[in-house]
Amino acid sequence: MRTSLLALLGSVAYATARYNIFKGVSWNDWPTYTLNKALGLSALLLLVLSVVRKCSARGQANGHHLRVASALALAHVVLSLTLLSPAYYESFFAQGRLTAAAGWSMALGAVAAAVMAGGRRADGAQDTDGGVRDLATLSFVVGLHAMLQGFAAWFKPSQWPGTLPPITLISFVLGLTAVAMALKPKRTP
Repeated sequence: MRTSLLALLGSVAYATARYNIFKGVSWNDWPTYTLNKALGLSALLLLVLSVVRKCSARGQANGHHLRVASALALAHVVLSLTLLSPAYYESFFAQGRLTAAAGWSMALGAVAAAVMAGGRRADGAQDTDGGVRDLATLSFVVGLHAMLQGFAAWFKPSQWPGTLPPITLISFVLGLTAVAMALKPKRTP
């Protein structure tokens, strides 16, 4: 429980600093826009943490972390749909329609949300690898979902608010990290 809370609070603090404090996003948008970013990031952090745990000597994901990640992801989906407009995401739209990148991002987000909502067994007992590759793949899909939204800003660090990297970049790196860990051969004692 403590780890889930720390992931959420850390994500909230980071998103608040980056968007409201340094970027100047209105505090009126904190409960939706900023919190939405923190919910998505914290859900991914808990997924990747589950991959780390499965790859460690303990070899077991924490079912609680996966349930909390699913709940946070669901809240992220609801808020994202509420905010999906040119007023909040101007770069997602061209001539009143979603751009190709935004469309792919939404599709990948929908796939990830459906997989998380599917209620897959948290212990991965039915899989020969303990489900670690499934969780890593899901983490990577979430990272791609984020990457498609903010890729262009990654190469302009001088424009990062407060020199804080974009959450989309952090998310993509987390997804890659999960895949790298899942593919890494296990050491035998």
